[in-house]
This record gives sequence, C-alpha cells and structure tokens, in this order.
Amino acid sequence: MNRSALGLHWDLEPGLTFLNHGSFGLAPRELLQWRFGLLQEMERDPVAFLVEQLPPRLEASRASLADLVGAHSQQLAFVPSTTFGLNQLLQRLDPNVDRLPAGSEILIADQGYNATRNLAAYAAKQRGWTLRIVRLPLPLQDPAHVVQAFAEAWSVSTRLLLVDHITSPTATVLPLAQLVELARHRQALVIVDGAHAPGSLSLDLNALQPDAYVGNLHKWLCCPRGAAFLWVREPWQERLRPLVISHGANAPLSNGTSRFHQEHDWLGTFDPSPWLALPQVLALFQQNSSQEPPARSLERMMLTHRELAQQGQACLLQALGVHAIAPSTQQVAMAAVPLPPVGLLDGPALQRLLRQQGVQVPVIPLQPYTVGAPQFLRISCFAYNTLSDVERLANLLPAAVAATAA
Repeated sequence: MNRSALGLHWDLEPGLTFLNHGSFGLAPRELLQWRFGLLQEMERDPVAFLVEQLPPRLEASRASLADLVGAHSQQLAFVPSTTFGLNQLLQRLDPNVDRLPAGSEILIADQGYNATRNLAAYAAKQRGWTLRIVRLPLPLQDPAHVVQAFAEAWSVSTRLLLVDHITSPTATVLPLAQLVELARHRQALVIVDGAHAPGSLSLDLNALQPDAYVGNLHKWLCCPRGAAFLWVREPWQERLRPLVISHGANAPLSNGTSRFHQEHDWLGTFDPSPWLALPQVLALFQQNSSQEPPARSLERMMLTHRELAQQGQACLLQALGVHAIAPSTQQVAMAAVPLPPVGLLDGPALQRLLRQQGVQVPVIPLQPYTVGAPQFLRISCFAYNTLSDVERLANLLPAAVAATAA
C-alpha cells in the first residue's frame, strides 16, 4: 500500500491491504479537511450558505461535472446515489408519454447489479411490465456477443434496456455504444447504471446519447459518499420529477435556472458538501502535475489503475489455476476472477477469512442469495495500491479457498 499516493494521505487501517475501492470509494485526508472547513463555513450562517451561496456553488460543481462526462450542464442533476437516480427514473417516467405502457418488456443482464435488478422487478410489478433477464456469455470472448445476446432476447414488446456500463460482479465493461445503437434501431429506450464508470473510464455522454445515465462520484472520483449524478436527454429534462417534491416545484425561475435544476438542487435540508466536492477533488488529483490539464491528469490515473488491475488479475488467475472471464479490453480499474468450486464455496466465509488475514476484498455472487450461483473475487486498483498488494492476496488465496469450500 502506498498511503501517500498522489501526494495525498489515505487514512487506511495500518497493516490492511485494501483492494475494495470499487464498493464505497475512499476520500483522502485532504478532502476530508476541506469538507470540514466547508461545514464550519455553513455553520457560521446556515441560512446565507444554503439559500444564497449554494445555488452558484452547485452551478460551479455541475460545470466541472459537465466537462468530466462530456455533457451539457443543463442535462445534469446531482442525486445522492446511483440507486436513488435509477429509482427516480423508473418510478417517475410517464408510462404513456415515454413509450412504456403496461405490457412493455424490460431487458436487464444477468450480471446486473442486484439493487438495480430489484428495482426493475419492483417497477415492472407496479407498472404492468415484464422483466426479462438476458444471460450474457461467461466467459466472454468478444464484446459483440453481449450485443448479440440482447438482440436474441428481443421481442416485439421490448421497450427498455436497463444496462450496467461496468458490471459489478464480473467487473466487465459492456459495449454501451453498440447497445444504444441496437436500442435506437429497434425504437427502445436505454437507461444506464454507470455506478463504476466516472473516473475509471472516459465518458462522452453527448456522443453516447442513451436516454438516461446515472453515475457515482464517491467511487473512483473520491468525493464524499452521497455524491452521484443523473443525466437525461433533452425531452426528459422538464418532465422528469425528482423522487422528493419540495420548494422547487413552484419556485420562480431566475437567471436562466431550469425547473429541472430548481427541483433537483433542493430535495429538502441536506448536507451539500458531497455534491460540492468534485472541483476540489480534481484539483487535489492535479496538484502534483500542474503542467497538465485536469483531464490529462485523470486519464493518466485511469491508465495506471487499468494496468495494475490487469497485472493483478493475471497474478490471481495463476494462483487459482483458472481462466479470465472477459478480454482485457473490457476491463478498467477493477478485475474479477472466478472462484472454484462453483456451488460449494462459502463466499461470505472466504471474504471474512481474508479480512482476518489483513486483506479487504469482496466476494460477489452472480446472483446474490442464490444457492449454487457462480462467485467472483473482485479487486479494485486505485493509486494507493501496488502490485505487492495483489501478490499478498494471491499468496493467501489458494489456502483460503480450500478452507471455505464445503
């Protein structure tokens, strides 16, 4: 572990090998100090801060976000989490106006995030939709096979694709541009769960043009937890209502503020520091490379993370004697390896045992709470990680797997 990576301080537990940045992220000490200063500023006069200063501060943070994800700021709103944003989309869309009447079919991959799958099942029951699970090839030999799997699952009733940009259990980057193209050709909508994408791969939402995209800022961009964003295509901006209706519903619009921003920027009394942190995070990332533009500094970080994840994956595959589940081109800052024996391994016990031995790393089943489902060990590689961290895990893994196999 390099606890001073990027010239910052990462206050991880001494002796802990932390390979799980992808679950909840990690904020450097310098950002926490900045946040505490911001909270102190707010406490000096909460009314002035939240009523007068917050709107322009949010606009500044949204402008940084727009540059980062290749979007127009008018199409962006902050939300507390990706799960919150996806709930809003599926529960607030007008079924008739948005071409999703009762009887519509939703397609979601079997490698989709469990919470998103639960949401899709709930929304389908509420709206009279049919949820269909698309089984993706595993191992995946070619990303075109993902598109083929969705195409073959299609029916005359298919109206929506709900897809992960990067899958959680298998850490695979799905071919999003090709999936959007497929949906457009067949006149369906596309909503993207981009929880792991911001800060781990380059984004250009203006070029991708799904119907909606939700992503986290607390993972690979290290903002405080509670920072995520929602991006929607122009037809939805003035029709999509937030899950929480508050003062913005009838507040007068001024200085070019849209109803979309007016409603989403105030969901009730809250701590806005996670949403305001993005410009500060980007400045901290760039502080040791002042000759580079911020975008270039972030690109260099993403490349470093990807290279380490690929090296780490090779090390783990060799230790377990198993094969990769996807091409290296479909991997960024995370990598997953399949865990034998399928149907016999006690995944939670393995994760606990590794933690007792000083390694924090997740074991993720393809379908949670399903007996016999394939399970994967997923490493996340951030700037504070080194190859020796993964080598330590690789040395422990064979014996740990043997000890937790039924």
